[in-house]
Amino acid sequence: MLEQALNTNLHIQFRNNWYLHVGGTAGQLGATYCDRNCTRGGPAVRQSPYAAPWIEVQGDQRSIVFPDVFVQYVGGDAGRTHSLYLSPAANIRLSTQATLSVGLNYSRNRDNTQWYGNFPDTGAVGVTHYTFAHLDQTTRGLAFRLDYTASPTLTLQLYGSPFISKGTFSNVRELANARAADYASRFTAYGDTAVTNNPGGFNFKQFNSNTVLRWEYKPGSAIFLVWAQGRQDVVGAEGTRSFGGDLRDLFHTHPLNTFLIKVSHWFDW
Repeated sequence: MLEQALNTNLHIQFRNNWYLHVGGTAGQLGATYCDRNCTRGGPAVRQSPYAAPWIEVQGDQRSIVFPDVFVQYVGGDAGRTHSLYLSPAANIRLSTQATLSVGLNYSRNRDNTQWYGNFPDTGAVGVTHYTFAHLDQTTRGLAFRLDYTASPTLTLQLYGSPFISKGTFSNVRELANARAADYASRFTAYGDTAVTNNPGGFNFKQFNSNTVLRWEYKPGSAIFLVWAQGRQDVVGAEGTRSFGGDLRDLFHTHPLNTFLIKVSHWFDW
């Protein structure tokens, strides 16, 4: 059994055309197991129950500016794992021809059962140590989109999204009794001090953007001009730089630019 869960959702539309959405999931109920990604090729691992409530508020979409705020909390691993996700956004109607959407993404993840690595035993042939660690991770991101309609046949779309994810590992353990019902009994201390004394972390930065110009030169036929840019940087430690400093580092990295032309023609035979 991979998953047993209960889920419920409630959606309310108010008289002023605002919306309230609330819901939640209680998952991994009973004896359920992770047989794929948890150990990256190792044995199936017993899962602990989790709870994931969420709420979303949306403004009146007829307004010039309307908000959309989403919040979710996830708790599991017998009280050892906690995650918070926050995603506020604002949609702005700049004119009858242009709309702008700006959103923030924030998550704080304290995952006590993050896969860390599989290490072969140097003294025993065919023995692999499947290790897990506590991960303290913070992710911040931005997303913006601009849609502009110059005419019924000419439109421009801009999209960009930078994000930065930083994390530090600690408390590296190895899998002991993978099917134990008690969470703590599934793990034991890992003896390689070269790993446990300095488990490290990461600082991952990425930016993706797309610009699409669409011209419908005849009914049913269009030409698309596309410019996509990507930037990425990763280092093996969280570091001490602020979000602004990491963002500046990201835009100092060498970009990967892609230019495309797509022609779609309708043959009216």
